[in-house]
Amino acid sequence: MKITVLKNLFYFLLTVGLSSTSLAMFPQESFAGGQPRELIAAETSGELTEAKIREVMSVIEKAEKEEDINTLLKTLAPFAVSEVTVEVEEQGITRTVEGIEAHRQLLEQTFALIEKREPINQFMSIRFTADNQVVIVTRIVLEALTTTEGKSFYASGTDIFRFAWLDGRPRIISTKSQGWIEERPSGL
Repeated sequence: MKITVLKNLFYFLLTVGLSSTSLAMFPQESFAGGQPRELIAAETSGELTEAKIREVMSVIEKAEKEEDINTLLKTLAPFAVSEVTVEVEEQGITRTVEGIEAHRQLLEQTFALIEKREPINQFMSIRFTADNQVVIVTRIVLEALTTTEGKSFYASGTDIFRFAWLDGRPRIISTKSQGWIEERPSGL
């Protein structure tokens, strides 16, 4: 049983590496009855455009490739909480991480496990809420990973980022990620 738990944690960290920017959700105290409080809504006013969101997503993708943790953390709102669910061997594992330093530690652990990433395919869509206060980016990624131990995996994930205008720029205010990982058969 202990080996299965360790194996699942290892797979989880690998998949978090796939979804390494899945870093922010509103903390519970920011919501009343499932809706953001007035203070949060007031902070989101600003000029959100598709071009600005695409620019931030490009920065995120480059930082992921370069394993640039500091740049990834700068895309987050200060109240960052990550919720990532990973399916490993038909089991769902969910992990929540709170605070910038906890995110830094998780990213460091994850990047330390991955030797090589090979993108296979990616899809991204961008849409605005009716009031134009939040931009929702859905990103689906499929990649081949090789660990520092030489093991090979296929990993896929869907990230739903929510951006708002905070501190004079678009910032991630909420992300929900669902990932899957499977060991690659030898020879592939």
